[in-house]
Amino acid sequence: MRVNHIVWDWNGTLFDDGDALVRATIAAFARAGLPEVTVTGYQEHFTRPITDFYDRLAGKALSPQEQADLNDHFQFSYADLMGRAALHSQTVAALTAWRDAGGSQSLLSMYPHDRLVDLPQFRVIAHFFDRVDGMRSDEQHRKEPHLRRHLESVGERGVLVVGDSVDDVHAATACGVPCLLYHPSNGALVSQTRVDGLRVPVVRELPDAVRWALASRDDG
Repeated sequence: MRVNHIVWDWNGTLFDDGDALVRATIAAFARAGLPEVTVTGYQEHFTRPITDFYDRLAGKALSPQEQADLNDHFQFSYADLMGRAALHSQTVAALTAWRDAGGSQSLLSMYPHDRLVDLPQFRVIAHFFDRVDGMRSDEQHRKEPHLRRHLESVGERGVLVVGDSVDDVHAATACGVPCLLYHPSNGALVSQTRVDGLRVPVVRELPDAVRWALASRDDG
């Protein structure tokens, strides 16, 4: 398949907030008096919706109140940690290389849309994207319907999704488009075991995702 358009994920892909996500989750469980969360546990269990992820980490079905408390604790910790996070060091280079090669690109995030577009880290790269979709209040907190709506709006052929989670792969597969998994050597949010089971192309560096997309044109 010739790739003409890349849909980039935000958290953990273009935005280097993996450490903030893990640390905020660890803090939330500690404040709620629930079982300790480790980096390994996070990598093995992360999924969406987040309520399912929290159930997995807790080892039981949490009550609605427990879920709400965890969410409040997480948001409090993440807001502080996220402010100190930055774009991945190779984000601008990757976006520039794809633009200069004549490709179009867009951004899809599960982060609330209004907050996403106000982030100073996002505004640095906003001009690269034809479309940006964060989560809106009327949407389900699942990646697949969010991606499906985004693809309908983009209206491109030859789309490649680049993300860092199992959910990115599953959502792309459900929508009938290929996915390239960004799995950095340090700070990955998915375990290597889970990555090996996905059977999708994997890159360790963001510019390698662009090189993979460009190679699809040569192959075609």
